[in-house]
Amino acid sequence: MSRLADALYRVGDGPGAEQVASLALAYVTEPDVLVDLHWTLAQCRLQAGKSEESLDALHRALVAPGITARHRARLLVLAARTHSNLGQVEKAGDTARAALNAAADAGDNWAMGWALHVLILVTAMQGQTAGTLPLFDRALAVTQAEPALTDLRLLLQINKAVTLGDLDRYEEAFAAAREARHLASVAGTVARLTQAHSALGQLLFDTGQWTDALAEVQALDGALKEPGAACIDHSIAAVICFHQGDMTAARMYVDAAAPYARRIGDRVVAPLALACSLDCEVAGDARSALAVLTASATGNTEELDEIEELVADAVRLACEIGDFDTAETLTGHAEALAAGSGIPHRQGNTLFCRGLLGRDPARLLRAAQRYSDGTRPLLAAKALEAAAGMFVAVGDRDQARAAFTDAVEIYSSLGAAADTARLQAVFRTYGIRRGPHAKHRSARSGWDSLTPTETTVAKLVEEGMSNPEIAAKLLLSRRTVATHVSHILKKLGVHSRTDIAREAALRSR
Repeated sequence: MSRLADALYRVGDGPGAEQVASLALAYVTEPDVLVDLHWTLAQCRLQAGKSEESLDALHRALVAPGITARHRARLLVLAARTHSNLGQVEKAGDTARAALNAAADAGDNWAMGWALHVLILVTAMQGQTAGTLPLFDRALAVTQAEPALTDLRLLLQINKAVTLGDLDRYEEAFAAAREARHLASVAGTVARLTQAHSALGQLLFDTGQWTDALAEVQALDGALKEPGAACIDHSIAAVICFHQGDMTAARMYVDAAAPYARRIGDRVVAPLALACSLDCEVAGDARSALAVLTASATGNTEELDEIEELVADAVRLACEIGDFDTAETLTGHAEALAAGSGIPHRQGNTLFCRGLLGRDPARLLRAAQRYSDGTRPLLAAKALEAAAGMFVAVGDRDQARAAFTDAVEIYSSLGAAADTARLQAVFRTYGIRRGPHAKHRSARSGWDSLTPTETTVAKLVEEGMSNPEIAAKLLLSRRTVATHVSHILKKLGVHSRTDIAREAALRSR
């Protein structure tokens, strides 16, 4: 029955697995089987949003007769995972460290691997993203030679992909996430497959590949996903739709995310907070939009990694309504996270927040550059938009037009029709319209007609790179690269990639 329950969980039948495991627990006396059943039951309850029930059962199991150090380590790991899922970060960390010590004493690689996994989650939640990488290496080494830990290796691979994205190391992040998605598909592990799709969706959203992001977060039915992943997936789709101007679809996704959010306790879900805030902002209620973000940012100060995703928009809204005390407090959060960090988007956050507070357009331009360095195009566009407004205020129309044009170009490339229309309407009142900011906008053919991205693609073709290699380097989909190559051929009036390489070489000389 224990094995049947585990198999049912792995193929996505959580309710069936929970029923079998619960029935078996009424009869089991052998400690190994007891632990296995609790493990399956805890994962099913996590998926169903009933983690509190797991904690009660685990506390009873820890004092059951015949529990050895090895069994205790495994039950403590389960308790740590449950605390983490409920957003109880410090409690999760303390319990995971106790589990790791017990596992080391018992020589149990299985419990050591899972305890390290929870410590990774806790370290990331506390905003110490770079500090997770040594833990990942240690956990992957522990699981390397253990066939029974294949599922954990998949989970570690997925989480490492997300972590690499948080560090703005997107080429490595995409490689890890796509490998995890493939391995989960081969293994037939539905729970991990849904998490791999969700991780890819988050990475694609951050880097501005929104069509592909929507495909990933909608790839599998929400009923197959654990509540956290389902909530994040619906929320990402909502944020994209708000920016695209499809308000009906956006609100539908917010409504779909809500029941999953209620099942995961006090956890902060940054994409959901951003979606709800955008809903208020679209309705013209900036004060309520800010309140949504500050409630998440101050309601659970243990999850710094999620709070980080909210700071830039919260400071923007606070400055807009004149709540400078809140803006200053949140800027302090951004600066604390960026202290001693070389992560581009964290540096961008501090520059953006300080630039808004100090009404410093030059600092905002530097923020846009750091966001671009970190492959965060939406944030870069917001920084450019803010800089353009401040240049208008000081009467520097040339700089205002340049920043405005760059912001519109990024919004347009994202498909953010709502942002593009809003920005153009505002600057039309200043007599500023999208104009010939670069040569390619006035030229209809030839090298000067190429967009910046097309110019980069052409140079990579000259270097001998294939479309898949260019896609990986620029973090674009292969279809997008193929479209760029097609446009380049047409604009240059040539017929092959060899012709593009020749034209690029001539241009270089």
